[in-house]
Amino acid sequence: MTIGEALKRERESLGLTQEEMTKNIIQKSHYSKIERNIEGISADSLFKILFAHHIDVDEFLESIKDTYTSKEDVKAGLLEKRMMNAFNTSNTEAVKKCLAEILELDENLIFKYRALIAVATFDGNLDQLSENTRKNIVKKFNDFNNWVENIDSLRLLANCMSVFTQAQLDNNRKLQ
Repeated sequence: MTIGEALKRERESLGLTQEEMTKNIIQKSHYSKIERNIEGISADSLFKILFAHHIDVDEFLESIKDTYTSKEDVKAGLLEKRMMNAFNTSNTEAVKKCLAEILELDENLIFKYRALIAVATFDGNLDQLSENTRKNIVKKFNDFNNWVENIDSLRLLANCMSVFTQAQLDNNRKLQ
């Protein structure tokens, strides 16, 4: 769903006209074009409209997410949910199937590393992880300039902490 489609859906569910939806924020004619996906909307204007009508921002963004996310990232998100479900149900076969699909992704290197570590831990085979893989994980983590403020680096650290040596962990703690 596009931003325009989502705004129209919200407006109609609130029983508002386009003029009521945009009052004192943007021109009705511009808004009409936004709903028809002819023009875009600034983030400022979008949030003003959402807040003015008490529209849940998280729900709104969730409704448009797949339209503005790459197919690869959508697939990765679905795989992550399947993987979590497989872990939660201790379904070893599903875990391994998810890992195979994750490793086939073109991008999402951090997600791949996180999944590798999770499955190795799940199987009790963390000690069998290759030294090269361990080094690559640590290198990828060290690529982040400010890992404390980066969600991907924090996820990587949380899932992959077991591949770091104590010295590496101590060194990264001192950097921040």
